Amino acid sequence: MKFPSLFLYLFYFSTSYTVFGVDVQSIPQEVKPVLEKYCYQCHNAKKQKGDLRLDNLDVDYQSFKTMAHWEEIMFRVNSADMPPEDEKQPTPSEKTKLTDWINSVLHEYEAVRQKNKSNVSFKKLSGEEYAHTVFDLLNVRYDPDGEYGLPEDSNWHGFKRISSVLTTSPFHIEKHHKAASFILDEALPVGEKPEQKVIHWSAFDLRWKGFKKEYERRGIADKVRIDIVPNNYTTDSWDLKVEHTGEYLLKVKLSGLRPEGGKAPRLKIYLSSSDQLLLERDVEAPEDKPVTLEKRIHLTKGTHRVRIANSVPGPNPEARRSRHTGTPNAFTSVKNRVPWQLKLTDDDFKPIEPVLIIDSLEWTGPIHDSWPTKAQKDIFFTADKSEESARQILQKFAQKAWRRPVNADEVEAFMDPFKKSVELGESFEAAIKSSLTAIMCSNSFLYLEEGSPDHRREAVNAWEFASRLSYFLWASLPDEELIELAESGKIFDSEVLNKQIDRMMKSPKIARFVNSFPEQWLQLDKVGMFPPDPKIYKEYDENLEKSMVKESINFFREILERDMSILEFLDSDWLIINERLAEHYQIENIKGDFFRKVKLPENHLRGGLLTQGSILSMTSDGTRHRPVHRGVWVLESVLGTPPPPPPANVPGLETEDSSAKKKTIREILADHRKNPDCNSCHKKIDPYGLAFDSFDAVGRDISPVTKVDSSGVLTDGRTFENTNGLKKLLLEDADNFALAFVEKLATYGLRRGMSYMDRQQLKEIVEKARTNNFKIREMIRLLITSPIFVKR
Repeated sequence: MKFPSLFLYLFYFSTSYTVFGVDVQSIPQEVKPVLEKYCYQCHNAKKQKGDLRLDNLDVDYQSFKTMAHWEEIMFRVNSADMPPEDEKQPTPSEKTKLTDWINSVLHEYEAVRQKNKSNVSFKKLSGEEYAHTVFDLLNVRYDPDGEYGLPEDSNWHGFKRISSVLTTSPFHIEKHHKAASFILDEALPVGEKPEQKVIHWSAFDLRWKGFKKEYERRGIADKVRIDIVPNNYTTDSWDLKVEHTGEYLLKVKLSGLRPEGGKAPRLKIYLSSSDQLLLERDVEAPEDKPVTLEKRIHLTKGTHRVRIANSVPGPNPEARRSRHTGTPNAFTSVKNRVPWQLKLTDDDFKPIEPVLIIDSLEWTGPIHDSWPTKAQKDIFFTADKSEESARQILQKFAQKAWRRPVNADEVEAFMDPFKKSVELGESFEAAIKSSLTAIMCSNSFLYLEEGSPDHRREAVNAWEFASRLSYFLWASLPDEELIELAESGKIFDSEVLNKQIDRMMKSPKIARFVNSFPEQWLQLDKVGMFPPDPKIYKEYDENLEKSMVKESINFFREILERDMSILEFLDSDWLIINERLAEHYQIENIKGDFFRKVKLPENHLRGGLLTQGSILSMTSDGTRHRPVHRGVWVLESVLGTPPPPPPANVPGLETEDSSAKKKTIREILADHRKNPDCNSCHKKIDPYGLAFDSFDAVGRDISPVTKVDSSGVLTDGRTFENTNGLKKLLLEDADNFALAFVEKLATYGLRRGMSYMDRQQLKEIVEKARTNNFKIREMIRLLITSPIFVKR
């Protein structure tokens, strides 16, 4: 375009122009007065409430941040958050004029965004997805956090599979190469089948080796055992030499003595050399009737240090054993030590403390379900060792690993490592392994690729859709049935797709979704980030912390398996708990380490997600509960309306003067809201947090012993008296929660944040789901079968 033409264009169409190739639109003259009248006084060069300046904000279709600001403005205006209630309010016509214009530019932005989208997008697999993919591809249990693990995944609002934050650096490439080599070494072992060995450690081997002859002379060798008192571990650790990486069966024979009215002892077997937990469980078995526990575990080649602990809280007699070492009163002469004797039972031989009594440990392995391995059979499907056979092997492997058809040129590129290895004298199998390593380090394996290099597509194709579906529900590559449907194109058929969704939800692989989605949605990785002060919360321990997280995941599992309404997340008359949590929640008659469904009495404050220990503890700071943190969590995770970050120049909550009258957190927050810069956000946040003041920093209900005011007023004027009152109000806003929930599902499944137009489509899903009372499987199905799930 010549300069005079550009000049005329800018002259006649001053509301839309291009600056340095960036699409920019000015604010129309009929809209700008509304912003000047109601917005600029709080969002200008000198004053920027909510860390937002509007007086210089134009519309920039190339800036996600700018357009996100406009979407936020429209949301705040529609929800009556802006202007603040104590400021002059726009008339209905002014409000409509502003929001209609913002709505139009957001639609235009979506069109520009789609137009400018690159032909091919790359969405990196998370470490968790990589491990599941490796297992389904090669039948190898890979630990992304282990010795040959991968760098920790970045997350966005709890989600660890967002493509824009999962980056790759040279360090990542090095790690992926080491991981692929390690995995293939196990999947494709060289040589004869490793001999399966049994390593048996008796009590003598573990502790009493030096006294074996003495005990045999006294005729009590068969009675020697190892006792471990509460909050203690075996003084020694033992070397376990593993000759071959692979699967091993661990057996431990033991008893667990539980005192009347007390806790069961808790067995914990772990590798102190690598901090790998092998087995953890409560044990309750009489001294004369030991049990044998078994678990199949994955061990890497090398020497590991093994330790056994009784991790139940209780007295820890420092540097003492409860049974003598052959020298009576061995510790009485040592300074600051008390006699070695620790009484484990009363005079009737009933246990006083929860004690473990270990008889033996046994390791069997490596275990191979077949030989050659399943991966060897799948990969080396032909006995021919020609170059052409190598091409066929790589073609088949790459197509499965890359989840799409592979052309001859792509295969040829990966023949180079094979050829060079053969030239260097490597065997056919070793040469193939070098090319397989390269395939597993390629973009097509490490990323979900969507799009075509030679033209732009608005939607995913059948292969890409199969992967998108499989990684959503199974966190792994499509199985053969999905691949066949992608190849034929039938996967897009409505009836076929619905049958596949049903099949996938019934598969054992759905457990991956059950474990992963709630952990990311609820940000459960934050549980324990601020460990409770042990002086204040003496009963808090690792078992309780893990049980809290398992409760939330098992609660989600129950709703999904029984296809219940997602409104159960807001309130339910049942819990999924074990004995440890029941004790913490003061619920009686629950015994055992396993989780089970428990009916709650009427008007109980528990029920739903919001009063679970995981949520209440992670929104605290380890010393006291934090209503603001709890309120922000509800707004973000339950209502999908996270508040803006606090302004940089606003002071934190008031620090109490030790000489002044002690204030409650409610009073401190009331004082904080007197600052106009704080009030606009805190009046929305605080009620959702104060509603849970009946629960302390570790999620205990303190209302039976402490008078607590957990009432509140929402910004729309509705009031509630306590936690259950807020739950009822949240249930009245079921559509809001359903929209927030389906947005979290979509964020997880599509691996990105939602745009304005995405949310319009999600609202349609909510409309349809309402007719079926928001049943969770129907919501998942509606998402998968909606246009948003095929849109690139």
